[in-house]
Amino acid sequence: MANLSVFYIIIDVLLFAYACYSWFWQANIDLKGKYRLSSIVWAIIFIWLGFVWNYIEKGDPGINIFLALFLLVSIIDGFTGFAPKRAVVSGYFRRTIRYSEINMVTLINVPNPKKESVVCLLKTNKNKQYYLRFACGISQIVAILKKHVHHNIKIEIQNLM
Repeated sequence: MANLSVFYIIIDVLLFAYACYSWFWQANIDLKGKYRLSSIVWAIIFIWLGFVWNYIEKGDPGINIFLALFLLVSIIDGFTGFAPKRAVVSGYFRRTIRYSEINMVTLINVPNPKKESVVCLLKTNKNKQYYLRFACGISQIVAILKKHVHHNIKIEIQNLM
């Protein structure tokens, strides 16, 4: 029982630190992307599976704080966009990407008769890709990118038909 309490304290401290880190970057976003609802959906599925498969017990000490922090992190994690020093992406293992790590940016104008929609693919030097969605025009995204990223980064614009 004491080991489980220590485990929850350590996990709670780590989740709280991660929530503060994510909240800081989310608060500094210049151009906000569309909110990613999937982060909340996946968190609820994981919690539900934890209770169904008996990995999470209702009487465990510290479980309430753990679940609250896990949901808070999932809510904060849905915010994406471009901050002054980093791109903020949605992900539990990688929350921000330094602009110096970005090798190429691909902007895809998605046809939508009701409102503007752009998908932004960020390709890093390590050949990983991250995507963000925006509800604004390509010109606004390019202006923010030119303000933040290095001039040697290739920006490719595509239109879907």
